[in-house]
Amino acid sequence: MDTELIIKIFLSLVLGGALGMERQYHDKPAGFATNCLICIGAMMFTIMSEYMGLAGGDPGRIAAQIVTGVGFIGAGAIMRDGNKVSGITTAANVWLVAAIGMAVGYGEYILASACTVAILLVQLGLRKTLRVVEMVKRYDTFFVTCDPSWAVVEKIIAQVEKQNVTVLKSEVNKQENLFHVTLVGTFTGHEFQNITKDLLEMPEVHSLYQ
Repeated sequence: MDTELIIKIFLSLVLGGALGMERQYHDKPAGFATNCLICIGAMMFTIMSEYMGLAGGDPGRIAAQIVTGVGFIGAGAIMRDGNKVSGITTAANVWLVAAIGMAVGYGEYILASACTVAILLVQLGLRKTLRVVEMVKRYDTFFVTCDPSWAVVEKIIAQVEKQNVTVLKSEVNKQENLFHVTLVGTFTGHEFQNITKDLLEMPEVHSLYQ
């Protein structure tokens, strides 16, 4: 085994492991071991594609399949729970780890290292930015009285979510042949004004208050 190959294996472990540790620390599906394996695997396939080119084959065949193949791994991290989808960032991270492994395999060490640092800055910096956004967010409750129909309730929630409001909790009670819907969401005063206008234009809605 020559020195160049040892460097590639070591760098793949370090770079893939660095991104994997960030995912592991935040309890995401694809952690340290998964990212290390993906990075080393992409690096190995890239080296094999170069060997194939030296032997007279098409050097792009194996490398091209890495991009497609790693998508199946990333898809396994994406989960849907009702209207919420989680795991997309982890899937993108897996895709990028494969790209870094390919860069290492082609000997582009500076590019691979720089991209790893950039990804870590985005991942860690984004979380701090989101914390600031969370502090600005206002969690509030508003109440809607409407016709006793589940289709109307679904229509109300859909109308609210059109204003980029996340409905965190919904509760429905029936009183005096009407549905009393309680919605907890994150929104600003301006968004609430738009929601009020849209919902009160619905003939099925009788009243709305915050």
